[in-house]
Formats: sequence, structure tokens, C-alpha cells
Amino acid sequence: MKKSLKRGISLILGLSMALALFTATTFESEAKTKKIQAKNNIVVVLDAGHDTTHLGCHYENFEEGLANLYIAYYCKQELERYSGVTVQMTRYTLECPYGADPDSANTCLKSRVDYAKNAKADVLISLHNDYDPDLDKSQSGSKVIIPNPNYKPQMYLQGTQLGQSILSQLTATGLTVNNWKLCPNGTGIVTRDSGSGKYPDGSAKDYYALINQSKSAGIPCIIVEHAFCTNDSDRLNHLSTPEQYQQLGIADATGIANYYGLKLKK
Repeated sequence: MKKSLKRGISLILGLSMALALFTATTFESEAKTKKIQAKNNIVVVLDAGHDTTHLGCHYENFEEGLANLYIAYYCKQELERYSGVTVQMTRYTLECPYGADPDSANTCLKSRVDYAKNAKADVLISLHNDYDPDLDKSQSGSKVIIPNPNYKPQMYLQGTQLGQSILSQLTATGLTVNNWKLCPNGTGIVTRDSGSGKYPDGSAKDYYALINQSKSAGIPCIIVEHAFCTNDSDRLNHLSTPEQYQQLGIADATGIANYYGLKLKK
């Protein structure tokens, strides 16, 4: 138990030191200096899911809000090796930039969508990791949650193709495709409808607020669930070190670049 605790503390300290290097450029200065460079420039907004106020999954030594932030930074770093893309992030630190109120999750999500809209995003990609509340260790691997086919069906098509491109890169790292028990289809590309919410045309809203609010704002949005922290293999082999987070971020970036046909800078 003591050894496990020491390893956990060491990992968090190591990640915190690395994060200090990443955050030399502040959230405010990045937001001000990023501009669309050309009409054919793709604007990608990466959303590192959760933060220290709006907590994600916690299991053993794993903290989702921290892991998501690292994956987003590594993804941004890799994407910026390509021409024709501007990359922004909805948060650049561990803290929530939209108000430190633990009961303000909906406000925080809306603010992240608003940030993407103000950035004139072509796509909002929310980066997450999964947790099975029943501690079902058979749940493992990656999936991408995409907009449902309702209301603006072109976003469903975009989400499907982008999700498949990212998923192909994630599985190349050794991750499996998750057959989500809430919406199983075996492809790792899933949708989930709201039980009561409706779009203006009367069709079922997407279950996830980030997706349905983005759809209403005219921005395609997908949620990438990289791995399960409650699965021992996923956690140890993909969610335990900065190098593993970097591998996931590079996989995301490669999938995004391939979908948009981006070329590496010369």
C-alpha cells in the first residue's frame, strides 16, 4: 500500500513538473494570439474533459482531469506540426477557467462550447477516459461518441468519419475497440439519445450536453474515450506515464490530420 502511494505521488509530482513547462504560455495569451490564418485553415478546438472543480473518474492512482489535459497538450503539440490548422484548447491548466463552482457543470460545458464558437471552430473534440461504475473489468478499450443522425445529419456523417480515423490510430497503440454496454454495436463509434430532450425539429437530442449544445451552435463535436481506468491492462499500459499520454495524444492528432488531409510542415 505504501509503495503504491509513493508511486502515485511520484507520478503526480512528475506530471505537475512537466505541466509547468507546458503552461509557460497562459490561457489568456493563447486565446488572444490564435487567429484564423486563411480561409482554408482548419480550426480545431480540443477540450480536455473535466478539471479540478468538475471531477472525472478517479481510480487507484489515476486522475482523469489531469490525464485528459496531458493528452490534449500532446495532441495539440503534434497537430501543430501540420500546415493548415490552428489548434486551441478550452482549458490550459488543471483549474476550470469558467468558474470554480462544483455545481456549475452545465455552465462550464456551455462555456466550452461558447469558446469553440468564438474561435470559429470547425470541430470541437473532447478528450476523455472512461470508468465503469460497476467496476466491470471486462470493459476496456477506446470508443468515440459522435452526434446522432437527428436534426443536422451531416454532423453524424462527419463524426463517423472523424471518429473512425481517430479510432484506427488508437487501436494501433494496442488498445481494443470498446463495445460499450450502454450502446453496443461493436464498432467503437456510438451515439446516445436523450430520453426527453428534443431538437427544434422534434427529434431526440443527443444525450451529452457538449454534443447537443455544439450541434445547436453549428459545430460538429465528438467525445473520444481513450481507455478505461477501471481496466487494469488499460490503466497500466496506456494511462500510467507521460509517455503513454503522449502516445495517445499523437494518435488523436494523426487521426485528425488524416481525416482533414493535412500535410506535415516542410
